[in-house]
Amino acid sequence: MPEHRSTAILEGMAFAPLRQITAAEARAHDLVIARDDAAGIIVRTAYGRIALGPDSGGCRAEVISERPDFLQTLKDSLLAQIGAVAPDLAQALRWSDGAATGALPANARIMSLQKVTQMDCGFCRVTLAGDVSGFTDAAIHFRLGLPPAGRPAPNWPYVGQNGATVWPKGEDALHLPVYTARHVDPSAGHLAFDLFQHRGGRATDWAATAVKGASVLVTGPGGGGCDIEGPILGFADETAFPAIARVLEANPVLTGEIHLYAATEASVRYVFPAHPGVTLTLHRQAGAPRMGADACEALRRDGDAYLWFAGERGQADKVRKAWKQAGGCAKRSYVSAYWRHAERG
Repeated sequence: MPEHRSTAILEGMAFAPLRQITAAEARAHDLVIARDDAAGIIVRTAYGRIALGPDSGGCRAEVISERPDFLQTLKDSLLAQIGAVAPDLAQALRWSDGAATGALPANARIMSLQKVTQMDCGFCRVTLAGDVSGFTDAAIHFRLGLPPAGRPAPNWPYVGQNGATVWPKGEDALHLPVYTARHVDPSAGHLAFDLFQHRGGRATDWAATAVKGASVLVTGPGGGGCDIEGPILGFADETAFPAIARVLEANPVLTGEIHLYAATEASVRYVFPAHPGVTLTLHRQAGAPRMGADACEALRRDGDAYLWFAGERGQADKVRKAWKQAGGCAKRSYVSAYWRHAERG
């Protein structure tokens, strides 16, 4: 597969501090640092590579990927990192491949609602129609962009002059939850995902009221957490049940155990694919969730398994910290926050 590349010069930015920031970010996200010396730093991600090095005018940046949509993801990631310390330089940056200024980003597409099917487990299955060519067994997660209620002509993101995605703000801001593609039909151009319904949720309200043909934004897809070499030690609450279903389908020879945490009577009935090598254990959560504590305790007993954890952000942070303290390998884990508690103020 041919590589897509783009380079840019950060005029006036010293390489040493940028190298430091990039290395710290890579370590924080368990990314592979392929090179790190005075001549340059290269970071490998699921989307491709980011390479930085000194240049006579400042710093030279390069992003490399096998897919144009992933290249856009790398640009956004790098520009966010630069913008946090040098916003003026980030705005002034220009890429060699020429940013399609004003166009929809390469990693985004507008899709239309086909149908919403109620399921007897506290979920509904939402089917969208549009371009699904980027979805693979490894790239299963995507971000759904829901426009504000009552906006007949929503504003969508576009590519700015510096190549970064410019998102609508204020009253035009999109709601951007992340979901797992449950079924993809390339021939029909259909994408189906299972939405865990909870009262007051913006996506839940949208699914209950949206009409067929309503436009939504889909960005991604992204990978992670699907291709696993076992044995697996998994922990998932309702928001991650569809992802666990995909894991079971994608890894027929997988062995191990997965613990499922259901807070509602209905979600107990979510149907998972039969799998001969993986034991599913269902826990009913009452009161304070205990999934994070259970995962940390299990790590002390079984540190050699592939750790898979997805749920509330605070619990995910604790499990990730415990995994690192136990000497766990980043390539042998998937720890992700699928939701967070609403802030009280």
